[in-house]
Amino acid sequence: MVRSKRSSKALFLTLLVLALSVVMFTGCQSQPVNQSVNSPAPVGEKEPEAAVVNTTVEGFPPPTPHAIEGRENCGSCHNEGVGGASKTPHPELTVCRQCHV
Repeated sequence: MVRSKRSSKALFLTLLVLALSVVMFTGCQSQPVNQSVNSPAPVGEKEPEAAVVNTTVEGFPPPTPHAIEGRENCGSCHNEGVGGASKTPHPELTVCRQCHV
């Protein structure tokens, strides 16, 4: 009788783990698949800009309003306002992503 209870518990736990795994994996697969960031855009189409969500909070630095990829040297545009970029009020600070997200 004791062996039967152990077997029942083991079977129950095994089935529970299996059911939870199935639910978890099917939930992950049902999300839409996006085109990889590193894959090139189809011929004739412009590559989309990364979506930037405006999360301005009073007292915090404004978020970066454009994609950073390929533009890691912020000071090259923002120190002098090149190409319409806003001029930084603090050019001595060079690690922009430390505050601006």
